[in-house]
Amino acid sequence: MYKVNFVKTFNCLLVSTVLLFSTLVQGAESKSNLADVWKMVPNEGQSAQFESAFKAHLKFRQKQKDPRSWQTYAPVIGKDISFYIVRHCCLAWADLDSYQQWSKETGVLEHWNKNVAPYVRDYEHYLNELDFANSNWPESNKGMQYFAVTQYRVKMGKGASIAEGKKTLSSYAKAMKWPYYWSWSDQIGGKDGLSLVIPYSNYADMAPPEESFYQAIVKHLKDEDKTKATFKQWSGNFKSTDYTIYRIRPDLSMK
Repeated sequence: MYKVNFVKTFNCLLVSTVLLFSTLVQGAESKSNLADVWKMVPNEGQSAQFESAFKAHLKFRQKQKDPRSWQTYAPVIGKDISFYIVRHCCLAWADLDSYQQWSKETGVLEHWNKNVAPYVRDYEHYLNELDFANSNWPESNKGMQYFAVTQYRVKMGKGASIAEGKKTLSSYAKAMKWPYYWSWSDQIGGKDGLSLVIPYSNYADMAPPEESFYQAIVKHLKDEDKTKATFKQWSGNFKSTDYTIYRIRPDLSMK
């Protein structure tokens, strides 16, 4: 089971104690470490029409032998749950050029504009650069239904500090064999941001562990002052956070 306990501890303790993706990690650095991400907001009252048109469009893409496997997620917990996240991972920068050419040759954009776009009020498009080295993700997403995403709003000039803190906390988690999965990524496009993704298999996994991440690190280091300093350094890198739980929509995803 993929315990959400880690979300409650790693997220809350990284941020609130002091100041306050699917197919991601193969366990090593790779040039194919980008995820292509679209946020789509349907017209008010037209979610059903959007989903119906979207399903038909995916069938068209599959018939055209789409080289990507698009996965769709819908928020179930958060301040706004009226949108969809459509995502493919993983790819390299050069793949963006080849995919653009494929899209032109197969007419998928024309099909989208004619059949799905009339039901979409707003789009956002980003790339996520995945940090494989500091993440801990299984080879298969089998059994994962929910994904908690914490988005950290970064303070200017804190890049080096974030890299140091992320590496330190992740190394602690791995060294003490923290029994949960997580993935880090940086957003490319829009406001600078760092994301932490935690997978769950169900809501029951959201119960907090008996021993928090903070307590586990204190025990691991045998030094509470050092642990406090680590968390203080980490939380000082951010202006705010936003927390959303998504559920994968297999009916709106490509196999």
